Formats: sequence, structure tokens, C-alpha cells
Amino acid sequence: MAVLIVLGAYLALAWPASAALESGVYQTLPGATVEERGDRVPNGSRVVPFSATLTIDLSAAPPSLTATIPNAVLEGGEPFALTARSTSAAQLVHGTYWFTGDYLRDLYPSGTQYLFDWRFSTAADGRVMWNGITGWAGGHIWQVTISNLALVPQARLSIAQVGTGSVQLTWGTNFADYVLEYATSLPAAGWNTLTNAAVTLGDRLSITVDADAGQRFYRLRKP
Repeated sequence: MAVLIVLGAYLALAWPASAALESGVYQTLPGATVEERGDRVPNGSRVVPFSATLTIDLSAAPPSLTATIPNAVLEGGEPFALTARSTSAAQLVHGTYWFTGDYLRDLYPSGTQYLFDWRFSTAADGRVMWNGITGWAGGHIWQVTISNLALVPQARLSIAQVGTGSVQLTWGTNFADYVLEYATSLPAAGWNTLTNAAVTLGDRLSITVDADAGQRFYRLRKP
């Protein structure tokens, strides 16, 4: 069985032509900020840097969201690393998806009253936009407002074994203009284009390749 390693794709900060929300991984742009307000926030409010990597699965029932935030804030304190996961979701009008959950549940599994209410929609220019609030549902004021943060979809490959002699490579249909390439070693003297025809499975593109005795490295590249 071949050993296949999936590499991160080469991705410029640009939106695919068809950028409607699909299952996949999204990232905020450099320089993104949010507003934090509350009784314990210095001067009552502040604008803070904000970055996140979002993994969205629209095929799940209900759809799911995992947000990895390296600089989350809470009650005016210092930034900290946090993973937030949705507990409920729904598709609203015009393709907007609505996710809610406990903001701190990964830190406090028994649950807290810090809740998030986030919505993702597609702007007229094709960008995926993030709006919503994170707040305290108890007896004092604390809220983070997310306003029109643009998200960049990340071109990522997934790999799965199919039977005993094949593997399946999949990536989002919003990266249909990307080229799947492979090399037999790293650093690579050159990359070869995989010519197998891709099959569309929902919002994913799929290619099945034979697992031979050699080692292969794969990447997605925007021409």
C-alpha cells in the first residue's frame, strides 16, 4: 500500500467564482477585528484583533461548525486559544446558515451561559460573510459583535482508503478550477498533473487513484 501524504494547497487570498457556503474549511482575513462590550471591558468597549479557522459540515444532521480561535476574548481579559463547536444549526432564507452553541463548552464540559449565535451568508460579490454575537446570558452585560467578516475558503484535500487497492481524494467544488498534482518525493524536482477525471459528489469533487508500491505527495494548485 502506498503512503500518501496530503499537503496544504497553495491558496491566494481570493474567492472562487462560486463562493456560496459549502462544506469545508474557511479562514478570516488578516487584520479582521471584532467589538467587545461589557461591564468588565476597559472603558466599556474595545475593538480587538480576531482570527479564526472554521470547519463547516453542511452534510451533517444538523449542520455542524467548529471554530478554532487563537485570540478569543472574554470579559475584557487577555486573548486566549479557544475551540467553539455548534450544538444546533439551521438553514435560513437565501442560503444563510445559522449556528448556535456554548462558547466555552470545550473548557467547561458541564456547560456555561456564554453562548454564540453566528450566521453565514453569501454577499452579492460572492464572498462568504460572517455576522453574529457571542454573549453572556446571565445577569451582566458582555458581548462580542462580529460584523461582516469576509471568509476565505481554504483549498484542502481529504483522503480515504477505498477497498484494499485504492484511495479517494476529495476537495470542495468551489475549487473546481484548481489542479490536483502529485510528486514522488520532497522537495520535488517537479509536480505532475493528475489526469484522472473528477466526479462530483454533492459539494465535493472526488478522484480515486490506485495505491501502488510507491510514495506520493499530493497538492492542489491554482493555475
